[in-house]
Amino acid sequence: MSRIIENPKQLILTRAKEILYNEGYEKFSMRTLSKKCDIALGTIYNYYPTKKELIIEMMTDYWKEHFYVLEDIVNSDDTLYIKLNEIFNKLSIFIKTFKEIWLKPEFYENPDYIKNSLEKENIYMEKLVNMIENILLKEVRNNKINLKLDSYETAKFILMNCITMVQMPIFKYSSFEMFLRELL
Repeated sequence: MSRIIENPKQLILTRAKEILYNEGYEKFSMRTLSKKCDIALGTIYNYYPTKKELIIEMMTDYWKEHFYVLEDIVNSDDTLYIKLNEIFNKLSIFIKTFKEIWLKPEFYENPDYIKNSLEKENIYMEKLVNMIENILLKEVRNNKINLKLDSYETAKFILMNCITMVQMPIFKYSSFEMFLRELL
């Protein structure tokens, strides 16, 4: 008699994240995942036909989880600069977690994967830009900053600089904040 697994898709995602975070992409395999989940390899392939699809789903799931945290940051009573610093820190965790995967050439062999993952990434980036823009607009309404430039373009500028600082840490966030204070 086969055993019933409560929410097998979530179990697979949870264990896959654990392997990825603790052991890295190189040690990540569907067989290892099958053993960690204590389910048949075929069951995993029923939900995720390829490792790439599983990784894309993991990134998507990670974004969804973190948007709840980001919403709390946006809605908090903290200052603009504390909120932006917290967003930077959350974004840093995501980028550092998945950077190893993004740079793998085999992840980009199939144009469908590129299209699918980039479409999702663009949706999440747009949502993050909108969150930052909302923070800026709230600060303007409360007369805490004088926004001299378009709020949407300023939000994109902030986000792209945060991403760049994580990927190339030659420029510190504290220096960026100093520039922002002068700009705003």
